[in-house]
Amino acid sequence: MFFSVAIAHLLAVMSPGPDTAITFQQSLNHGRLAGVYTAAGIGLGLFMHCLLAISGISLLIYNTDEARFFIKCLGASYLIFLGITYFIGNNSNPINKNIIFNNPFIIGLVTNILNVKAFMFIVSLFTFIDLQPNSFMSLIYLFYFPLITFIWFAFVSFALTHETLGVRFNKYTNKIQIASSLFIIILGVIILIETIYEIF
Repeated sequence: MFFSVAIAHLLAVMSPGPDTAITFQQSLNHGRLAGVYTAAGIGLGLFMHCLLAISGISLLIYNTDEARFFIKCLGASYLIFLGITYFIGNNSNPINKNIIFNNPFIIGLVTNILNVKAFMFIVSLFTFIDLQPNSFMSLIYLFYFPLITFIWFAFVSFALTHETLGVRFNKYTNKIQIASSLFIIILGVIILIETIYEIF
C-alpha cells in the first residue's frame, strides 16, 4: 500500500502545475537559493494539507460548496496575480520590484496552500488510505509526502541553475520565464472559469 501511494504522490508532484511553474519562475528570476526556499515553502504547504486531511478537516471543508468555491477562486486569483507580477515587474522601477510580495518561501507556501490540485489530491489520497489520525502510519505519511515534495522541487531548482544545464537554460531564460508566467496566468484563468461555470 505504502509503495503504491508513494508512487502516486511522486507522479503527482512531478506533473506540471502551479508548484512547478512557480519553482521555475523563482529559480530563473532569483537564483538557486530562492528556488530552494520556494521548494521549502511548497513542502510546508503540503505538510499542512496532509495534517488537515489526516484530521478530517479538509474533507469537511471541501464538502461545503461555499468553502470549495471560495478556495478555488482565491487560489485562481492568486495564480493570476503571481503570473502578472512578472510582466509588471519588468516594466517597473527595480527598487520597487515585487516589494510587497518578494519572499520565495512565502510564495511557495501560499502557492501550494491555494493549489487546488494539491488540495484535492491529498484529500482523495487520504480518503483512499483511510488512516486513523493517531496511527503510526499517519505520521509516516505526514512527514514523507512534504519531504519528498521538497526534495523534488529543490532538485528542479538545482537542475535549472546547474553550471552545465544552466548554460543551456540561460539561452532561453526570458522565454522560459515568460512561458512559466503565462502558464500560471492561464492555469488561474481556467480554474476561475471552471469554478464559476460550476455555479450555473
